[in-house]
Amino acid sequence: MDALPAALSDALAVYYYPGTWDWPHELKQSLVHKAAERALNDARVPDRLPTATALLDTYDAWARTVDDFAPVKIDHDVQGLVPDPRDPERGLMTADGSPVIYACRIDLLAVDAADEYWVVRHLIVEQWRDLDALIRDEAAIAACWAWEQEYLSMEIVGTIHNELCIAGAPEPPATGPTSGASSRVRQNEPSGGGRAIPQHRRVSARTARTGETNRVEQCTAGLLRRTHIRRSGAEIGAVGMLIGAEAIDMTSEPAIYPTFAPHCQTCEFSGPCRAQTEGTDPEPLLARRFRRRPADDPRKPRLGQSTWGFGRGAAPPTW
Repeated sequence: MDALPAALSDALAVYYYPGTWDWPHELKQSLVHKAAERALNDARVPDRLPTATALLDTYDAWARTVDDFAPVKIDHDVQGLVPDPRDPERGLMTADGSPVIYACRIDLLAVDAADEYWVVRHLIVEQWRDLDALIRDEAAIAACWAWEQEYLSMEIVGTIHNELCIAGAPEPPATGPTSGASSRVRQNEPSGGGRAIPQHRRVSARTARTGETNRVEQCTAGLLRRTHIRRSGAEIGAVGMLIGAEAIDMTSEPAIYPTFAPHCQTCEFSGPCRAQTEGTDPEPLLARRFRRRPADDPRKPRLGQSTWGFGRGAAPPTW
């Protein structure tokens, strides 16, 4: 398996690390190179480093012309209690009483100049994905739903599919990397402090997109293609029910029927099995002679107990 896509994904996580977003470009880019080098060395393919470096430098040149957001979190794990489609007001439970949890990792949570939050997916591809496939990207929509379950006060407005094409020779923009720098969103506001979650939208930002109706916006810049897809609340909410329906099929206990064989003589459940074949209720015997296995109780840490802040005081990654 080619280690280049994984190395590029690791490098993009460093590229969009919130704590270094406003750092000098040369310093930040050197950290991106180190991330790619470390990933390729770990995969024992250091000879791929020149290719990775050329792709990342070309990506940077093009991205600086189209990046219109600031990073908030990278590689963030979120969880959501799956709703029960039969009773949407309740969470789905397994037969032993354990909650059904949907968990996923989000490549990047970004905020734009209008203070709207987007879930970003990095896609390392050899050819552009079909637009219909991006619109129907169930994993991306489910990530939006899971984030809103984890952070109840936040609203995700859509997904950004960030495609990096590694086929062909990388060519930087002819006009230089600063032609679109005016649209760049800073991670820190002039008033001081980094962007946190949740973030209150400014009055000016709330009116900035009044009347905007385009659901899909797509732009191609060299080896980079950026697709913004707005997701409605109904679309994001519906995916929770779809996950619940699939989870019911996955967690439902299979129907077990008595099937007699030589090992029945030593089976510990021969009593309930015999009662069922005789037409009597096996539940009293099960309650008297057997007990249910206790469910695991994984307790989540308290807020701030295992996480760092999101501003300048955030813990840096291990570069």
